[in-house]
Amino acid sequence: MLDLNWGDQVQVFNTKSGSKEELITTELGTVKAYICGPTVYDYCHIGHARTYINFDVFRRYLEALGYSFIHVQNFTDVDDKITERAIEQKRQPREVAEYFIQEYFKDMDKLGVKRATVYTRVSEFVPRIAEATARLLEAGLAYRSGGAVYFDVQKAGGFGELVSRVEEAVTDKIETGSKKGPFDFTLWRQGKEGEETWDSPLGRGRPGWHIQCVVMSTETLGPEFDVHWGGIDLIYPHHECEALLSKVIFGKVFVRYWMHNNFVLMGGDKMSKSLGRSVYIRDVLERFSGSALRAFLLGRHYREKIDYSEAGLEGAEGMVQTLREGARIANEGRGEREMSDCVKDYSDMFFGCLDDDLRTGEALRIAERLAWEIAEGKDKDFTGAWRIFDAVESILGIRL
Repeated sequence: MLDLNWGDQVQVFNTKSGSKEELITTELGTVKAYICGPTVYDYCHIGHARTYINFDVFRRYLEALGYSFIHVQNFTDVDDKITERAIEQKRQPREVAEYFIQEYFKDMDKLGVKRATVYTRVSEFVPRIAEATARLLEAGLAYRSGGAVYFDVQKAGGFGELVSRVEEAVTDKIETGSKKGPFDFTLWRQGKEGEETWDSPLGRGRPGWHIQCVVMSTETLGPEFDVHWGGIDLIYPHHECEALLSKVIFGKVFVRYWMHNNFVLMGGDKMSKSLGRSVYIRDVLERFSGSALRAFLLGRHYREKIDYSEAGLEGAEGMVQTLREGARIANEGRGEREMSDCVKDYSDMFFGCLDDDLRTGEALRIAERLAWEIAEGKDKDFTGAWRIFDAVESILGIRL
């Protein structure tokens, strides 16, 4: 635990309010957080890395401040893309999902991302998802049509938790089909050929997307928890639909703080496997260290876009080397507990950045400047500087 005077007022940007707010948890000293995991039909790209690395820093910082952190992450192992990949490879969908789950763990371990407290898989929660869907049908908030069960958005009161005008949030063409309303969404549907399906009171089929995370998060964290994190592409429809579902199921506030990181871009466009624009983590790590990739992705604030480039990764590798040299020299005085005035100034700036909605890029540059001054032998008192480099390693997760 940090023994510095930081963390009294940690500020985070809440997508719900559109502003920074002081982090106040539902249970004193405990953070309950859920982060949307990958759909496991392919290897993870560095857009995924950005999400999990930034969330990892959020967790590491709060743990360093003394919080108990309950971290739940799902794997979407029931999905059309998994079925398509299974058919291509002449394998069972569960085999495909399991393979890519294990590859995810390999990537995250190399990046130093801490394991979640609990991992959930959609396939393990299907009976409870079916039960929740049946209750919504009984309450008149869902309806059957065309072999599927849909959630009735209008009857539930409409959207508005994260987006005020849903029409402006929709980027794809709106298909009404057999739905009553254009924004109604699937809770349960009949399976297609080659899909994994389950018997249930709703008939044999499989669950829709949005209700999956509501059931998995609330089953593991309770009906109210502190933080829900994901990429900004999940604000609508996924997180907006989750919020509305939870509102009608539990009748209370679902999530206190909705937090979203921005995209990694390639040539000015969003990195996306489905669009054929992606760089796999495993390929990047063949040329660069995990610490360099962390430094590169933490070099911009998590709510800002970042452009992928090998030149940027090379610069991040150089930054890591500078930090390591500064840490090596600073560690020669590791026995000193006190900090000089100079180092206190650096500490104030470094931890002040983290308190202020995780401004990791500025925190890194502050630590790099300290490392450079130490390595250059500047005529200053750097007593206690090792403590800042310890924070770079333990909180930012950059191995020194």
